[in-house]
Amino acid sequence: MSAPPPLVIVNPVAGGGRARRYWRRCAAAGAIQAEVVYTSARGDARRFAAGAGSRLVVAVGGDGTANEVVNGLLDTAAVARPRLAVLQCGTGSDWQRTVPGPRRPDETAAWLAGDHWRPIDVGRLESTAGRRHFLNAADVGIGAAVVRRAERGVPALGGTVNFLAAAVVSLLRYRNTWVRMALDGGPPATMRIRTIAVANGVYFGGGMRIAPQARPDDGAFEVVVIGDVSRWLGLRSLPLLYRGTHGRLAQVRFVSARRLLIEADPPVGIEADGELAGETPATFEIIPGALEILAGP
Repeated sequence: MSAPPPLVIVNPVAGGGRARRYWRRCAAAGAIQAEVVYTSARGDARRFAAGAGSRLVVAVGGDGTANEVVNGLLDTAAVARPRLAVLQCGTGSDWQRTVPGPRRPDETAAWLAGDHWRPIDVGRLESTAGRRHFLNAADVGIGAAVVRRAERGVPALGGTVNFLAAAVVSLLRYRNTWVRMALDGGPPATMRIRTIAVANGVYFGGGMRIAPQARPDDGAFEVVVIGDVSRWLGLRSLPLLYRGTHGRLAQVRFVSARRLLIEADPPVGIEADGELAGETPATFEIIPGALEILAGP
């Protein structure tokens, strides 16, 4: 019996409409047998993925679209290890920098018919907003402030401009905060932080190489603690983040962990894959090999 056709979930507004245009070019370039659905509201991608059964699901959009699809697949667990393909066309598209997909629309049909499967870990987060999963990275601290500000931006300016403006304003206005962090069941440590990134992938924030040593198939997070950095040092250090050389700063440290607990008083905001995800207290746990991802050709 032949496998059922994949379910393609397209977020037509991702990347300012880039996702819709890219998928149309993919479909025109090769004979792709698939069921195609388009999202129209937040939560649609998660709902579509939850109903996919054992089919391969193809997420066409940004990191947020991929995040919804991952949550839908793991909500139902129709199969032990769901299969996912990601065609990223969003504002950040950080996941694709770690696990690349096809480079051109005319490569997509052969890619989907291929067999380049890779087991991938997924992060599980429990916070004041409940339980959710994330594919690429989560962040406690300034990241949530950036996402919140970007969501209040001017739609006509587009996602990239709003995100960059939100990042600059947040860097200048965000106040560092005290948190308590415990790794793998160990004793908590109290520290003042700018942000704590809980990374499964290497990149976040639209190309920042936040966790250069992260591997999404090693069964652990790369936890990046950016400590009590001043506003101006934070701004001056942005090039280091994009190059992945921020580890030279005394206020930055890296640690590998499978599970971590972060608490704060007052609570601190959280974002996961570029989406707001509640506040602390929060528990992060890695789920090894939760998905199979179709890797690049």
